[in-house]
Amino acid sequence: MRGSEIAEAMAVAVDCLVSAHEGTSALDRAIEATIDKIGRFIGKDATSYLEAYRGKMQMRNIPEDRQWTGYPRIMTRGINAEVLEVQAGCRDWADFAERILEQYNFDDSLRLSKKAFMDWVDNPNKGWNTSVLL
Repeated sequence: MRGSEIAEAMAVAVDCLVSAHEGTSALDRAIEATIDKIGRFIGKDATSYLEAYRGKMQMRNIPEDRQWTGYPRIMTRGINAEVLEVQAGCRDWADFAERILEQYNFDDSLRLSKKAFMDWVDNPNKGWNTSVLL
């Protein structure tokens, strides 16, 4: 373990003790930690966001069935209805994550779909000038 991993593990242990004392659930603390780390989900960079969210949930030993049910609490209000609609048809975390990635893949900097690439290739105005081409 690196120093930063040890420090984060110690912070999680302290959080668990504090939350047990204050009555805050581990799920609430994991959601707060996710928001503190990368902010609220706004529909962009879904891959990064899902990975960070899942990591915080696993660090706090949140069961998988509770992980995906807590996800709507960490998004902006503008997309809340969309994500709740996606969540309503899901069976588990894997299904939910897959559907979120499908829904928001065009705004994901870590994912480039074949369709998005082909749309870029077919676009005659790519914003390039002659200095880029040379």
